[in-house]
Amino acid sequence: MSKVKITFLGDIMCEPLLMKAAQNKYNTYNFDCVFQNIQELLSESDYVIGNLETPLAGKEAGYTQGLFEFNAPDEFADAVKKGGIDLVSTANNHCLDRGIDGLLRTIRVLDEKGIGHTGTFLPEQKRDNAFFFEIKNTRMAVVSYTYGTNYYENRISLDKMQANMINLLRPQEESCYILNKSTKKPALRKRIWGRFLRNFPLEQQYAIKRALRLPYNMAREDNNLNKSTMLPYIQKMQRDIKSAKEEADFVFFYPHVGGQFNLEPGRISKYVFEKAVESGCDAIIASHPHIVQRAEYYGKVPCFYSLGNFSMSPNSVYLLHENLPDYGIAVHIYIDEGKIIKVTFSILKIVESSKEPLSVYTVDELYGLLKSTSEKTKLMEEVSQIYQVVTGTQLKNGLVKREYSF
Repeated sequence: MSKVKITFLGDIMCEPLLMKAAQNKYNTYNFDCVFQNIQELLSESDYVIGNLETPLAGKEAGYTQGLFEFNAPDEFADAVKKGGIDLVSTANNHCLDRGIDGLLRTIRVLDEKGIGHTGTFLPEQKRDNAFFFEIKNTRMAVVSYTYGTNYYENRISLDKMQANMINLLRPQEESCYILNKSTKKPALRKRIWGRFLRNFPLEQQYAIKRALRLPYNMAREDNNLNKSTMLPYIQKMQRDIKSAKEEADFVFFYPHVGGQFNLEPGRISKYVFEKAVESGCDAIIASHPHIVQRAEYYGKVPCFYSLGNFSMSPNSVYLLHENLPDYGIAVHIYIDEGKIIKVTFSILKIVESSKEPLSVYTVDELYGLLKSTSEKTKLMEEVSQIYQVVTGTQLKNGLVKREYSF
């Protein structure tokens, strides 16, 4: 049995700014820019897994126009495949952004492109408890679940058969997060502006508020834990992990859960992680908060609460920039002789400007490209901030490198 390296990425997104940059005069798209500067890192792994946070519902369904309703061209899947990603999770809050038909078409497009997928399923096929793959005689499985499906935006209620097509962690109607309770009630002037801005589309509301230096977005909490309503969903998740463990040498749990832009994992995340560890998974790697959150060991199980973004636009009006949403991490799990021998992570930065379409860099690669001392100093400071979030310790000597030990 030879050494195996498995890499996990965060939220792979395709927003309007990226789509505009990727569109050519023939109204087709090329998204290679996203992955061209990260391919070397990904090529060093035996298998790469990411969260595909957009449907592939087809042009007729309308491509992404706003903040909360995604749909990417099929060419985005081509770039994902070419970029070196082998498996994607489709269980996330955007999986129903173009309805059931969009969810089903996404699965079929991924099949056509030869990209592995798990978390959502076709009704005519047997629902798999996990996605299995084998590398160098080591059999592995990925179990993927989501906290919800943007129920309060798309209002799509699933019947019993449809609900079995998506791995959910709790009832759909509970799948929204509350604003951070520490947020104070806005002053009268801000409330007046708020009432006025309701007449504008949501994205314009964010932009206007930012221009006026008003609060335009807030961190979310995932503390609204209801164990009784979650119980049947958690039990199904646990059955999937246990069943996968009977067939695989290693089982990775890859949930979509957490409070957006909130550095602190909430009660729901902690509960889900606890129950997954109890079921026998070998590692937990999560996404959704759109920032990097801490990692820790539950016993011997490495647990990453949030890998942050892989390809979310740094110029999106939705972002809260305090906790560096333009950074993410790639988690690398090394396996040898039937056990996990090492866990590391690479710090990634998303770069986007009027001159350069969105592209993802490893920080060591980016550091080598920067010309000014001030740019390099800023990058080192931000890398140190991300490192401290993940590990809870300070980065010695402020070193910018390819992989950091966990």
